[in-house]
Amino acid sequence: MAGGADHARALAALERDERVHPRDARVPLAIGRMLQHLGRPLEALEAYERALAVNPRLGAAWTLRGHLLRQAGRLGDASVCFNNAIGCGEDVSSHLYFLGALGQGPLPQSPPSGFVRELFDEYADSFDKELVDTLRYRGHEHVCAPLPMLHPEPFASALDLGCGSGLAAPLLRPATGRLAGIDLSPRMIERAAATGLYDELHVAEAVSWLRSTTQRHDLVVACDVFIYVGDLAPVFGAVAGVLADGGILAFTVEEGDAPSGYDLLPTLRYTHSESYLRELAREHGLRVTRCARAPLREARGEAVAGLAMHLQRA
Repeated sequence: MAGGADHARALAALERDERVHPRDARVPLAIGRMLQHLGRPLEALEAYERALAVNPRLGAAWTLRGHLLRQAGRLGDASVCFNNAIGCGEDVSSHLYFLGALGQGPLPQSPPSGFVRELFDEYADSFDKELVDTLRYRGHEHVCAPLPMLHPEPFASALDLGCGSGLAAPLLRPATGRLAGIDLSPRMIERAAATGLYDELHVAEAVSWLRSTTQRHDLVVACDVFIYVGDLAPVFGAVAGVLADGGILAFTVEEGDAPSGYDLLPTLRYTHSESYLRELAREHGLRVTRCARAPLREARGEAVAGLAMHLQRA
């Protein structure tokens, strides 16, 4: 309650500033951010429009307005905003990724790492509550629950790829002698460290770290991680390099049927087809031991269709 009252007071102060300084576009920009934080997107959209009326070269306002329009399903209007943001000097690679999600331009193979890092750094404090309580996320359970059946003995060493705040750690820790985690976001790694369940944690980009490490694991899990990666061939290759003989790779994806094997949705999440994943497994010496359809989370009150796959190195 105190936090909400603080935000309300901050918003009231910003609104006073806007009346005093009506030609300062930074003030309605800040008001829009605060309104988004308070869950008032339509008012936030109006604030960004006021900011752009004062300064049409304010790239951040175009970006934030574009995301609100994207989330509202106004994809054409959102693409105009993202193109305008590029014209105002905003980060080109991130905005080309946003445009790719709207079907404007080539399909990105993956998002810019800086975008992912900033997204989850900002999301870290509310991540568990938002994901589990609001979105009813269960991907980590679909990954971990079948493991005792597939590998009755404890794992010697497990790697939580894209570990985030450590949601999977309570499920993994009893089943492994050693547990490591890796994530792009420093704030997420701080949250994971606070669980006290990991033997080691690394802030790093997954493929680069996997290619450089000398560690070997008999379990690698990626819970709701591949929704932020399109082309999974480099990831599969890097994981195969650290997976011990007989080791298991377990992960979830949002299921799709794009001819290329993967696609990027306006939600900024990738889908992958089962046939694409099976082919990647075959190419990297991995056998599919389990493939199950399961809802990963909810979006707008509807279940998001996903696959939970468990692969084993021959």
